[in-house]
Amino acid sequence: MSRNNVVYRPPDSDSDDDYDGFAFGDDIIQKNKPVTNWQTNSDEELYEALMKGDLQELKQQVELTSFDVDEPVRYGFTMLLHACKEGFLDIVEYLIEDKRADVNKQIDSLTPLMNCCDSNCKDSLVIEKIARILLLHGAIINVADKYGTTPFMLACKNGHAKIVQMLIQEVSFDAVDNQGCTPIFHAIENNRADIVKMLVDAGVNYTIANKKGYTPIQVAQFHGFYDLLEILPKEKEAYVIPSQFLGYNTLRDYIPRIFLKSECPEYFQEINTILLSIGMENYLEYFAKERVPLSEFLCMQDERLKELGIEFPIYRMKIMKGLLDFHLHHWSKKSIARVSKSSHENFYEILMITANHLQHLVIINSTLKFVKSHLQNKLLGPVTTENLIALQRTLKSYKGTIKELKKTTKYLAGFSPPKNPLYIDYDEYLAERKRSKIKYYFKYTTIAIGISVFICLKVKQFF
Repeated sequence: MSRNNVVYRPPDSDSDDDYDGFAFGDDIIQKNKPVTNWQTNSDEELYEALMKGDLQELKQQVELTSFDVDEPVRYGFTMLLHACKEGFLDIVEYLIEDKRADVNKQIDSLTPLMNCCDSNCKDSLVIEKIARILLLHGAIINVADKYGTTPFMLACKNGHAKIVQMLIQEVSFDAVDNQGCTPIFHAIENNRADIVKMLVDAGVNYTIANKKGYTPIQVAQFHGFYDLLEILPKEKEAYVIPSQFLGYNTLRDYIPRIFLKSECPEYFQEINTILLSIGMENYLEYFAKERVPLSEFLCMQDERLKELGIEFPIYRMKIMKGLLDFHLHHWSKKSIARVSKSSHENFYEILMITANHLQHLVIINSTLKFVKSHLQNKLLGPVTTENLIALQRTLKSYKGTIKELKKTTKYLAGFSPPKNPLYIDYDEYLAERKRSKIKYYFKYTTIAIGISVFICLKVKQFF
């Protein structure tokens, strides 16, 4: 019996239904065939030449009929989609290199790269060559069909190790299909031990469950794939990320030196926002455990990321690329808060606007340090005069905004009391504590001495 016909059911289930956390057999999910699109009789010979893999006959028919290679032929596929599905390397080369066929033409949500990764051809070398040609001519990698399946998932499913290696640095391991399954599920379902090891070595998240709540480890257990269980790491205890890394909670997160806080807020919350923007939010715990402030995070280098425990180079590279994009993004003074007429006499709003400027100064300082370091290491290329002029213009604009804020602050100070009611002189506070402690010791020392003298006098009367 072929393995595709086996239906698995998880143990310890309170349901009589078969396991359907992920389905891979043709008898479980029947994907719809592309809509039939019969061509004229003159196209029958072209189709037959195509399906036989006869390149010479195909060329003759294309020239004879002036057929547009990006138009569907029989059964709705284009010629390139058919050739990729059947593994006809010479026809793929002809269509792409000679006829300039569109490598991203979709029919029924399928692309040539998807058909290549799910080809009927059994020669892995041929499939690899077709994939290389498609990628060389701009085939899109991160695209899914109507079932949510990506080319990378299909490569994992069918055990195309070379294609997996080609795509692994450009894909998200956490992308899911319509069943909630990540690429590692496809490899496990089809018992592709080499692919599973490759994904684990690359740092795949093996704790994400599918829509039925099963993790990759559980699926391997259900199927009895014990060799895969040896490859998959044991699940570790979940780390609870502190709330201050997830969102702003109190004024202490914005304003320095409130309730004995540091000179400058750490802005932990912004780290989460940046990681979310680059799809690396699962790695927030590495920075939370070490309590890395925003100023340090923005200047992270590969060695420091490795020290924090981010073991796999692919993830360190993605974080560093995200930081580079962050620092090179055009900065505008519109991104900072400014004093409006309505808030001119509102102390709280002025306080929050000032806090916003402080955060921007921290970011600008980190950006300058980051850019300086990369320029010294010749990683950003030469700096042009236009770059320096633009930087001077931006700093001048920001300086003007700071002057406006300074004027408003002076205005508020004009009718404010000499000291803010909430003002705390920390040096005086510590000195007062020291004086109180000395008074305490002096008081009780005096009492102890008085009692001792009294006892001595009483004892002396008896003698």
